[in-house]
Amino acid sequence: EELRNTTYAKQRAMGWIPETAKLTPMDPTMTKWEDIPESQRAFQIRLMEVYAGFLEHTDTQHSKILDELDRQNITENTLIIYVFADNGASAEGKEGTISELLAENNLPTTT
Repeated sequence: EELRNTTYAKQRAMGWIPETAKLTPMDPTMTKWEDIPESQRAFQIRLMEVYAGFLEHTDTQHSKILDELDRQNITENTLIIYVFADNGASAEGKEGTISELLAENNLPTTT
């Protein structure tokens, strides 16, 4: 929640978000960090690290495309439509599992 608020404030300060816009309330079905049991936090941190690594990798690959457009001197004559649709912060891992079927069906993880 803290990162969400910080990101919103920075984007507003940069003018990316209109001054009249309001941050939407957090979905009540989303678990807050403070409500995650201590025993699950290391797992949740690891999921965030993996996602950050994925973003770093994709950013590097996208940069290669932009670099190639620059190399060919066609950047100014190119329209780039970027759709980043990877499900982002999806619910897998919410209850200590990365099993999509367990997460979607709200089934507990068994050991």
